Amino acid sequence: METYRISISTIKTVRKILPYLLIIFFSCSQQTNVDDDYIVPVRIKPVFETQPGEPPPPPPIQTYYLPADFIIDTAGQIYFYQQQQYRFICGSGIDWDTPPKFIDLSPNDIIQVPVSNIEDFIKLNILTIDTADRLVAIALIKDTIHSIGLTKIFKIFNDTTYHIKWNFRKATEEEAIVLGYKQRNQYYNSAEIKWDSTKIEFPPPYDDGQFTPTKVEEE
Repeated sequence: METYRISISTIKTVRKILPYLLIIFFSCSQQTNVDDDYIVPVRIKPVFETQPGEPPPPPPIQTYYLPADFIIDTAGQIYFYQQQQYRFICGSGIDWDTPPKFIDLSPNDIIQVPVSNIEDFIKLNILTIDTADRLVAIALIKDTIHSIGLTKIFKIFNDTTYHIKWNFRKATEEEAIVLGYKQRNQYYNSAEIKWDSTKIEFPPPYDDGQFTPTKVEEE
Protein backbone atom coordinates (compact mmCIF):
# COMPACT_ATOMS: atom_id res chain seq x y z
CA MET A 1 0.00 0.00 0.00
CA GLU A 2 1.38 3.38 -0.98
CA THR A 3 1.64 6.12 1.61
CA TYR A 4 0.93 9.71 0.64
CA ARG A 5 2.25 12.70 2.57
CA ILE A 6 0.66 16.10 2.36
CA SER A 7 3.05 19.01 2.64
CA ILE A 8 2.46 22.07 4.79
CA SER A 9 2.20 24.23 1.68
CA THR A 10 -0.49 21.95 0.24
CA ILE A 11 -2.51 22.22 3.44
CA LYS A 12 -2.18 26.00 3.31
CA THR A 13 -3.32 25.96 -0.31
CA VAL A 14 -6.39 23.90 0.57
CA ARG A 15 -7.28 26.28 3.37
CA LYS A 16 -6.82 29.23 1.04
CA ILE A 17 -9.15 27.94 -1.66
CA LEU A 18 -11.71 26.25 0.63
CA PRO A 19 -14.05 29.27 0.48
CA TYR A 20 -13.94 29.06 -3.31
CA LEU A 21 -14.76 25.36 -3.18
CA LEU A 22 -17.84 26.17 -1.12
CA ILE A 23 -18.82 28.93 -3.52
CA ILE A 24 -18.54 26.49 -6.42
CA PHE A 25 -20.57 23.89 -4.55
CA PHE A 26 -23.29 26.25 -3.40
CA SER A 27 -23.40 28.12 -6.69
CA CYS A 28 -26.18 30.44 -7.74
CA SER A 29 -25.53 29.39 -11.31
CA GLN A 30 -29.04 29.26 -12.68
CA GLN A 31 -29.40 30.60 -16.20
CA THR A 32 -32.45 32.72 -16.83
CA ASN A 33 -33.43 33.17 -20.46
CA VAL A 34 -36.76 34.97 -20.58
CA ASP A 35 -39.69 35.15 -18.20
CA ASP A 36 -39.39 32.15 -15.88
CA ASP A 37 -37.33 29.93 -18.21
CA TYR A 38 -34.33 28.15 -16.68
CA ILE A 39 -31.54 25.82 -17.81
CA VAL A 40 -29.64 23.47 -15.52
CA PRO A 41 -25.95 24.50 -15.64
CA VAL A 42 -23.45 21.91 -16.84
CA ARG A 43 -21.17 20.82 -14.02
CA ILE A 44 -17.51 21.03 -14.99
CA LYS A 45 -14.66 19.65 -12.93
CA PRO A 46 -12.99 22.68 -11.27
CA VAL A 47 -9.30 23.32 -11.82
CA PHE A 48 -7.28 25.27 -9.27
CA GLU A 49 -4.00 27.08 -9.70
CA THR A 50 -1.29 26.06 -7.23
CA GLN A 51 2.35 26.80 -6.56
CA PRO A 52 4.90 25.16 -8.88
CA GLY A 53 5.66 21.61 -7.81
CA GLU A 54 2.53 21.35 -5.64
CA PRO A 55 -0.36 19.09 -6.72
CA PRO A 56 -3.77 20.75 -6.90
CA PRO A 57 -6.23 19.85 -4.14
CA PRO A 58 -8.94 17.37 -5.09
CA PRO A 59 -12.29 18.87 -6.06
CA PRO A 60 -15.23 18.27 -3.74
CA ILE A 61 -17.45 15.24 -4.24
CA GLN A 62 -20.62 15.95 -6.18
CA THR A 63 -23.36 16.33 -3.60
CA TYR A 64 -26.91 15.71 -4.72
CA TYR A 65 -29.13 15.55 -1.67
CA LEU A 66 -29.29 18.21 1.03
CA PRO A 67 -31.49 18.54 4.15
CA ALA A 68 -34.19 20.28 2.08
CA ASP A 69 -34.84 19.25 -1.54
CA PHE A 70 -37.13 20.75 -4.16
CA ILE A 71 -38.06 18.93 -7.38
CA ILE A 72 -39.54 20.83 -10.32
CA ASP A 73 -41.43 18.57 -12.73
CA THR A 74 -41.79 18.99 -16.50
CA ALA A 75 -44.86 21.19 -16.03
CA GLY A 76 -43.05 23.51 -13.63
CA GLN A 77 -44.89 22.25 -10.55
CA ILE A 78 -43.03 22.20 -7.25
CA TYR A 79 -42.45 19.20 -4.98
CA PHE A 80 -40.51 18.96 -1.75
CA TYR A 81 -38.96 16.37 0.54
CA GLN A 82 -36.42 16.36 3.37
CA GLN A 83 -33.31 14.38 4.25
CA GLN A 84 -32.57 13.80 7.92
CA GLN A 85 -28.78 13.86 7.68
CA TYR A 86 -26.16 15.64 5.64
CA ARG A 87 -22.38 15.50 5.71
CA PHE A 88 -19.88 17.52 3.68
CA ILE A 89 -17.17 15.15 2.47
CA CYS A 90 -13.85 16.14 0.93
CA GLY A 91 -13.13 14.60 -2.44
CA SER A 92 -10.27 12.45 -3.62
CA GLY A 93 -10.20 13.85 -7.14
CA ILE A 94 -11.36 10.54 -8.59
CA ASP A 95 -14.86 10.53 -7.14
CA TRP A 96 -15.72 14.14 -7.94
CA ASP A 97 -18.59 13.10 -10.23
CA THR A 98 -19.79 9.82 -8.73
CA PRO A 99 -23.48 8.88 -9.10
CA PRO A 100 -25.85 9.66 -6.23
CA LYS A 101 -26.34 7.12 -3.48
CA PHE A 102 -29.66 5.30 -3.08
CA ILE A 103 -31.65 7.11 -0.36
CA ASP A 104 -34.75 4.87 -0.29
CA LEU A 105 -37.00 7.78 -1.24
CA SER A 106 -40.71 7.01 -1.12
CA PRO A 107 -43.69 8.70 -2.82
CA ASN A 108 -45.02 9.41 0.68
CA ASP A 109 -41.88 11.42 1.46
CA ILE A 110 -42.68 13.90 -1.31
CA ILE A 111 -45.30 16.63 -0.99
CA GLN A 112 -46.55 19.05 -3.62
CA VAL A 113 -46.21 22.74 -2.81
CA PRO A 114 -48.74 25.04 -4.47
CA VAL A 115 -46.98 27.77 -6.43
CA SER A 116 -49.19 30.38 -4.78
CA ASN A 117 -47.93 29.29 -1.32
CA ILE A 118 -44.22 28.80 -2.04
CA GLU A 119 -43.05 31.93 -0.19
CA ASP A 120 -44.94 31.00 2.99
CA PHE A 121 -43.75 27.40 2.68
CA ILE A 122 -40.10 28.46 2.58
CA LYS A 123 -40.57 30.81 5.53
CA LEU A 124 -42.11 28.03 7.62
CA ASN A 125 -39.86 25.14 6.63
CA ILE A 126 -36.47 26.69 5.85
CA LEU A 127 -36.17 30.14 7.38
CA THR A 128 -37.21 28.84 10.80
CA ILE A 129 -34.12 26.62 11.13
CA ASP A 130 -30.60 27.67 12.11
CA THR A 131 -28.78 29.57 9.37
CA ALA A 132 -25.97 26.98 9.30
CA ASP A 133 -28.49 24.29 8.33
CA ARG A 134 -30.24 26.17 5.54
CA LEU A 135 -28.92 23.89 2.81
CA VAL A 136 -31.25 23.32 -0.12
CA ALA A 137 -31.08 21.42 -3.41
CA ILE A 138 -33.23 22.39 -6.39
CA ALA A 139 -33.62 19.59 -8.95
CA LEU A 140 -35.22 19.77 -12.40
CA ILE A 141 -36.73 16.72 -14.07
CA LYS A 142 -35.56 18.02 -17.46
CA ASP A 143 -32.68 20.31 -18.40
CA THR A 144 -34.84 23.27 -19.45
CA ILE A 145 -37.93 24.34 -17.58
CA HIS A 146 -40.55 27.08 -17.50
CA SER A 147 -41.71 27.63 -13.94
CA ILE A 148 -43.18 30.64 -12.20
CA GLY A 149 -42.72 28.78 -8.92
CA LEU A 150 -38.99 28.42 -9.54
CA THR A 151 -38.74 32.17 -10.12
CA LYS A 152 -40.34 32.70 -6.71
CA ILE A 153 -37.89 30.28 -5.09
CA PHE A 154 -34.86 32.00 -6.62
CA LYS A 155 -36.15 35.40 -5.56
CA ILE A 156 -36.04 34.30 -1.93
CA PHE A 157 -32.82 32.28 -2.18
CA ASN A 158 -30.95 35.15 -3.83
CA ASP A 159 -31.77 37.41 -0.89
CA THR A 160 -28.51 37.20 1.06
CA THR A 161 -30.20 38.28 4.29
CA TYR A 162 -31.81 34.82 4.46
CA HIS A 163 -28.43 33.01 4.41
CA ILE A 164 -29.70 30.10 2.32
CA LYS A 165 -27.02 27.95 0.66
CA TRP A 166 -28.26 25.99 -2.32
CA ASN A 167 -27.32 24.09 -5.44
CA PHE A 168 -29.15 23.76 -8.74
CA ARG A 169 -28.98 20.43 -10.57
CA LYS A 170 -30.71 17.84 -12.71
CA ALA A 171 -32.98 15.45 -10.81
CA THR A 172 -31.47 12.08 -9.98
CA GLU A 173 -32.86 8.86 -11.42
CA GLU A 174 -34.35 7.97 -8.04
CA GLU A 175 -36.08 11.35 -7.66
CA ALA A 176 -37.52 11.19 -11.18
CA ILE A 177 -38.81 7.62 -10.82
CA VAL A 178 -40.29 8.08 -7.34
CA LEU A 179 -41.95 11.37 -8.31
CA GLY A 180 -43.48 9.65 -11.34
CA TYR A 181 -45.02 6.99 -9.10
CA LYS A 182 -46.40 9.65 -6.79
CA GLN A 183 -47.97 11.63 -9.63
CA ARG A 184 -49.60 8.49 -11.04
CA ASN A 185 -50.71 7.48 -7.54
CA GLN A 186 -49.20 4.08 -8.29
CA TYR A 187 -47.87 1.43 -5.91
CA TYR A 188 -44.10 1.75 -5.54
CA ASN A 189 -41.56 -0.85 -4.46
CA SER A 190 -37.90 0.03 -4.97
CA ALA A 191 -36.96 -3.66 -5.19
CA GLU A 192 -39.09 -4.00 -8.34
CA ILE A 193 -37.33 -1.18 -10.21
CA LYS A 194 -34.67 -2.01 -12.79
CA TRP A 195 -32.17 0.64 -11.71
CA ASP A 196 -29.36 1.90 -13.92
CA SER A 197 -26.20 1.10 -11.94
CA THR A 198 -24.34 3.90 -13.76
CA LYS A 199 -26.79 6.48 -12.40
CA ILE A 200 -27.23 5.32 -8.82
CA GLU A 201 -24.96 3.83 -6.17
CA PHE A 202 -26.28 1.09 -3.89
CA PRO A 203 -24.95 -0.33 -0.66
CA PRO A 204 -24.35 -4.11 -0.72
CA PRO A 205 -26.02 -6.45 -1.44
CA TYR A 206 -26.55 -5.32 -5.02
CA ASP A 207 -26.88 -7.56 -8.06
CA ASP A 208 -27.79 -6.78 -11.68
CA GLY A 209 -29.54 -3.54 -10.89
CA GLN A 210 -31.78 -5.03 -8.22
CA PHE A 211 -31.55 -3.93 -4.61
CA THR A 212 -33.75 -4.98 -1.70
CA PRO A 213 -33.74 -2.34 1.04
CA THR A 214 -33.81 -3.39 4.66
CA LYS A 215 -37.41 -3.67 5.75
CA VAL A 216 -38.39 -1.26 8.49
CA GLU A 217 -40.72 -2.82 11.00
CA GLU A 218 -43.76 -0.75 11.83
CA GLU A 219 -44.63 -0.24 15.47
